[in-house]
Amino acid sequence: MGEVKEKFTHGEPVSDSIFRFYQPKVPVQLEVVFVHGLVDDNSGDAYWKTWLARDGTLDNVWPMTWLPAEFPFAKVYALKYDASIKQTATDGRMDLFLVGENLVQEMVNFGGIGQNGVPVVFVCHGFGGLVAKQIVVSAKNRVSQDRKAQNLLQNIRGFCFYSTPHHGSVLAKYLRNARGGGKGPLSENTEVLNTEISRLSEAFEKAKHQSWYFASAAETHATSQYMQMVVDEASSRYEEGNYLALSENHSDIVRPKAKNDSSYLWLTNSLREVVRRFEVSLTERVESLVPESFVRLKKQEEATKRLLQEAPIVGVVGMGGIGKTTLAKAVYQSICKDFYRSSYLDDVKSKASLDEVLITLLQDFGITDRKTGSIVQHSALKDSRDVLLEDLKKYITVHQHKVLVVVDDVGTEENLDRLLKDMGFLTGNKESRLIVTCRNWQVLKEYVPRVQRYDVEFMSSSEDIELFSYHAFQGARTLEQKRRTLHEFLRKDSSEHLMDEFEIVCDDVVRACSGLPLSLEVMGRFLGGYLKDDLSSKQCLDCWKGALEKLKYVEPLEGGDDNDKLWKVLQISYDALCVNEQNMFLDIACFFSESVQYSEQTLLRIWGGKQSKTLIELRNLKERCLVKMNTEGGVVTMHDQLRDMGRGVVRGQGRLMVKEMNRLWDCKDVRELLQSNEIKSEWMKGLSLYGFSLEDWIMRLNDGMEAESKTSEHTKRMKYSLNLKCPQMKLLNMNKGDENVIEAINIQGKTHLQWLCLRESSISKVPNFLQQCKELCVLDMRDCKHLEKLDDTIGKLSNLLELNLNGCDGLTRLPDSIGELVKLFKLDLSSCEGLTCLPESIGKLSNLLELNLTGCIGLTRLPYSIGGLVKLSKLDLSSCEGLTCLPESIGKLSNMLELNLTGCIGLTRLPDSIGGLVKLSKLDLSSCEGLTCLPESIGKLSNLLELNLDECIGLTSLPDSIGGLVKLTLLVLSASEDLTCLPETIGKLSNLLELNLYNCSGLTKLPDSIGELVKLSKLRLFWCEGLTCLPESIGKLNNLLELNLNGCSGLTRLPHSIGGMVKLSQLLISACKGLTSLPESIGNLSNLLELDLTGCIGLTRLPDSIGELVKLSKLRLFWCEGLTWLPESMGKLSNLLELNLDGCSGLTSLPDSIGGMVKLSQLVLSACKGLTCLPESSGKLSNLLELDLSKCSGLTKLPNSIGELVKLLKLDLFLCKGITCLPESIGKLSNLLEINFRRCTGLKGLPNSIGRLVNISKLDFSSCEGLTCLPDSIGKMSNLLELNLIGCIGLIGLPDSIGELVRLSKVDLSYCEGLEFLPESIGTLSNLLELKLYGCIGLIGLPDSIGGLVRLSKVDLSYCEGLLSLPESMGKLSKLLELYLNGCIGLSRLPDTLGNLIDMRILRGKDCVKLVELPQSTGRLSQLSCLDLHNCHKWEWMKERQISLLHELKQHGCSEILLPDGRPYHGKYSTKYCSSGNARCNGCGLTRISTKCWHCDICPDFDLCEPCYERRHELDHLYESEHVEDHPMTGIAVL
Repeated sequence: MGEVKEKFTHGEPVSDSIFRFYQPKVPVQLEVVFVHGLVDDNSGDAYWKTWLARDGTLDNVWPMTWLPAEFPFAKVYALKYDASIKQTATDGRMDLFLVGENLVQEMVNFGGIGQNGVPVVFVCHGFGGLVAKQIVVSAKNRVSQDRKAQNLLQNIRGFCFYSTPHHGSVLAKYLRNARGGGKGPLSENTEVLNTEISRLSEAFEKAKHQSWYFASAAETHATSQYMQMVVDEASSRYEEGNYLALSENHSDIVRPKAKNDSSYLWLTNSLREVVRRFEVSLTERVESLVPESFVRLKKQEEATKRLLQEAPIVGVVGMGGIGKTTLAKAVYQSICKDFYRSSYLDDVKSKASLDEVLITLLQDFGITDRKTGSIVQHSALKDSRDVLLEDLKKYITVHQHKVLVVVDDVGTEENLDRLLKDMGFLTGNKESRLIVTCRNWQVLKEYVPRVQRYDVEFMSSSEDIELFSYHAFQGARTLEQKRRTLHEFLRKDSSEHLMDEFEIVCDDVVRACSGLPLSLEVMGRFLGGYLKDDLSSKQCLDCWKGALEKLKYVEPLEGGDDNDKLWKVLQISYDALCVNEQNMFLDIACFFSESVQYSEQTLLRIWGGKQSKTLIELRNLKERCLVKMNTEGGVVTMHDQLRDMGRGVVRGQGRLMVKEMNRLWDCKDVRELLQSNEIKSEWMKGLSLYGFSLEDWIMRLNDGMEAESKTSEHTKRMKYSLNLKCPQMKLLNMNKGDENVIEAINIQGKTHLQWLCLRESSISKVPNFLQQCKELCVLDMRDCKHLEKLDDTIGKLSNLLELNLNGCDGLTRLPDSIGELVKLFKLDLSSCEGLTCLPESIGKLSNLLELNLTGCIGLTRLPYSIGGLVKLSKLDLSSCEGLTCLPESIGKLSNMLELNLTGCIGLTRLPDSIGGLVKLSKLDLSSCEGLTCLPESIGKLSNLLELNLDECIGLTSLPDSIGGLVKLTLLVLSASEDLTCLPETIGKLSNLLELNLYNCSGLTKLPDSIGELVKLSKLRLFWCEGLTCLPESIGKLNNLLELNLNGCSGLTRLPHSIGGMVKLSQLLISACKGLTSLPESIGNLSNLLELDLTGCIGLTRLPDSIGELVKLSKLRLFWCEGLTWLPESMGKLSNLLELNLDGCSGLTSLPDSIGGMVKLSQLVLSACKGLTCLPESSGKLSNLLELDLSKCSGLTKLPNSIGELVKLLKLDLFLCKGITCLPESIGKLSNLLEINFRRCTGLKGLPNSIGRLVNISKLDFSSCEGLTCLPDSIGKMSNLLELNLIGCIGLIGLPDSIGELVRLSKVDLSYCEGLEFLPESIGTLSNLLELKLYGCIGLIGLPDSIGGLVRLSKVDLSYCEGLLSLPESMGKLSKLLELYLNGCIGLSRLPDTLGNLIDMRILRGKDCVKLVELPQSTGRLSQLSCLDLHNCHKWEWMKERQISLLHELKQHGCSEILLPDGRPYHGKYSTKYCSSGNARCNGCGLTRISTKCWHCDICPDFDLCEPCYERRHELDHLYESEHVEDHPMTGIAVL
């Protein structure tokens, strides 16, 4: 088990805001992040004081003490932020944004949270829940720029909220109205808090993932300080999650008194649920991978993981396109959670330099720049290379962190050698692992035997035909689907007779592709394209035969090997392209497939903006699988093999010299082409100077000069000029370019440049040569942080189609000449935070289609001339917080399709002219908090499809003209708290599909006209707490599919007319506390699939008509505490799959008819405390997969019929204290995989039939205190992997049959206090990895057979107080890494064979008070890193033989040796040191002490000779160290 270092009593500081509460020693499987709430005093210690237990122990921070005992595999953190409600600024806005931004950066960069492939769970108190939500929103905003933020979002799995005010806190209103209460800081800030909540909710809802688990706990008692609850129950409930009301006030809800407190149990159960869900999701992961994955990937993944158990390095070897990268990614995703840190280094050989790879490695391992304390950037590596690489080596070698690194496509031996040396990997933690993918085994051969080889084989015949068919025949996955598609094609011209011939050619093509996934994919799409063309069946067959002939005669490239045959196969598809398509393919391969990538539209503009033809050509490349569209950002991407094939074409397959190539992307080639200060080429089409530095240039210029001139100051101060004579060049890439290089460029002659990329360059102004680029189409200056202004010359770029200035936050204004860019289609100014206004000339951009001003927080107004942008279709002003109004001229934008004003918090009104936007289809006004009303003219937007008014908290009403939006399909009014009613005209929205009124808490009723929304499919009214009833007209919504009434606590009944919603499939009524019954008409909802009544505590019964819901698949009734019985008619629910009755504490029995639910797969009865038995008819649930009876404390037995549940996979009996025995029939559950007996304290024994449960992999009997023995039949459970008997204090022995469990890997017998011995048969458990006997105080010895546990890696015998000795056979445990003997007070010696355990890493014997000495063989433990013998006061460690072995261990590299008094041994106590006479006397200066040497026990470098020791009290003035008189000293004889 891990530990928190003692000196960090309140957590180890990772950064200013991150504290580590617990670091496990076992592989990490979970990360838990605690977030405190607001406090009314100093918030500096809130991160730990919030979580103090009320158990009477001083400073017991329970996440540091209790939680690790329950989750030893969890890494636990706490976040710290300024949370003093009295100190926070009261300017009307509490800036959650800044808090979230700061915490996200520190979490991912310093804490490494969310970077390890394990689930991340936030545990939040009060306001801390909102901070956690903001962290998610901030991470989402950074996803496109920050891979680590993306990792965090991907790994978040759950939120546990303690009294989080999801819907605001009543505290502000209370304080405002309190007697004598002014507007103090507490009141003001709580009001601000309420405002922030409404702003945050929508953003979080958009950012969250549907797989996340949510649980919320509510306070129910007043806080004495305020005389009322801080957060009421309604506000603390999160709409989608598990909910629990606790009998605590706001502060004490997170301060449990004991581990059995409800608040603590609720959290631990939630964490277990997250872990369980994550494990399930891992098994489903393979299904989401690329098509070839589902036919072979799982088998390859398992084989690779087996090799990783045997060797520190695994080389994944195979030719290009065979699937090495896919396999490496799958293995990485599967195992990275088991490591302290992990890093995936993709496509290493294609990087401009290894520095790019090292930057990724430094960032992934959390190595920071010593100068700034921030994440390492390229500039830092350039300036502080040696220091950073030293820190990286220390991280891996000195600190011995267990890390995982994948080096994808390493390329050369030199690359691998340098990476290994820079990391120090070979001398790091022995459990660290490295996966290297390469095409040539020779790259790795030098490192044998440390490396194991895995050859990625070609696909088998069945696999490759499946993959080819998928791509050639419109997604066919089976032979039948393939034939059906082909038959449909042939039938169009009555050519069915060609079916056999087509199939023969198809099989021949597949064979010619030689089992390579990429070639099968590309050839499949290529040939499948002919099936879609306007060709006859005979013509199509001829085309297939022609392609087959080319495939048959494919040869390796000149000078190449068989690996390069792939390029020739791929080139068949390339050769079939037209000239324009080929050029587009080559441009993408050379310039747009790595660090710079663009969307489809931007690429079209780069190629001149001829939309129709070029778009068809680009789509053809996509259709042929030569390029792909990234669904995340919409960018065009390319497989690295296709990229390399394209580059091979440019190189003339190796035949062309650099000067003959028409595209250059490699700075090495650029250096070769560079003659003096000139790059000259008549046919150059594209050039990349990425990675080209001023130093490269100077070296080239200085070639041939004499040595003196090369180093002269004059040369260093010269102003250089780089002349480009490339008249055909259209593409120039200077991404991350040096300002000196860019300034030196001089384009000679006429230029046809169409694309110039200056992204992330260090320029402070636009380069001089720009004005020559008259044909420039796309200018990319994204993230030019130092750019302060644009010159007027920008206006001369008369052909410019797209200008990207995103992230140029130093830019304060645009020149007037911007208006001269009359062909401009897109202008991106997003995140230009310094921009305060736009010039009037912008109105001259008559062809502008898209203007993006997102995040221009300094922008206060738009120019009147904006109305001149007559073709503008999209205007994005989201998060322009300083914008207060829009000009009237905006109504002239008659072609506007989308207007985004999200988060314009300063906007108070819309102009009347808004009605002039006659083509507008989408208007987003969400989070416009200052907006109080909409103009009547809004009703003129006759083409509007979506209107979003989410979180417009100042909006009090809608205009009657809203009924004029006749095409509106979506209307969002959520969190408009001051909205009290809707106009009757809303019924005129005849095309409305979705109406969202979530959290409109002021809404008291719906208009009768609501029934006229005949097309409405979704009506969301959740948390409309003021709503008391629904109009009868609602029954007319006969197309409604979803009705959400969750949290409508004021609702007391449903109208009888609800039965008219005949298409309704989902009815959600959870937390409607006032609801006491359902109308009988609910039985008319014949299409209802889901009914959720969670938390309807007033509901006492269900109507008999419930049985008429014949299609119902989910019925959720958990926490319906008033429900005492279920109607017999429920047995008619023959399609029900899930029935959840969790927490129905009033329920005493189930109806006999329950056996009629023949399709039921999940039955949850947990916490049904009144339930005493199950009906015998339960055995008829033949499709039941999961039965949850946990915490059914009244349950005394299971029915005999339980054995009939033959498909049951999971049975949970946790905390069923009343069950004393199990029926014999339980042995019939042959498919059972998991059964939980934890804390079944009444269980006395198990039936013999339990041995028939052969599929069980884990048995958990922890805390079954009444269990005295296990039946012999347990040995028949041949698939058992884990046996947990923690706390079975009555257990006196294990059966001999235990030795038959040959697959068992973990046995935990901790605290089995009655256990005296283990059976000899235990030695046959050859796969056992971990044996825990912690606290087995009755254990007197171990059997000799224990030496047979040949794979055992961990043994914990701590506090086995009766243990007197260990058997000599322990020396046979050759794989043992960890041995714990803490508190073995009877142990006096260790076996002599201990030295045979040469792989041992940890040996802890703290508090072994009788231990006299270590065997001399201990010195052979060369891998030992920790030896702890603290409080072993009888250990005579100062004896010569003992000192000698300690010195041996120190020389082997043992970093932690703790002596009996707790001091670390520093290595100077050695016979070699003493006998050599090399010690120097710090008293008289004698250089060689030849008599007895007196060494300080505290100061590692202080020694005295015998005479000086005798008069040591007189020598204070001679001491040169910190040694003082009181320090104890030890005399060591000099031999």
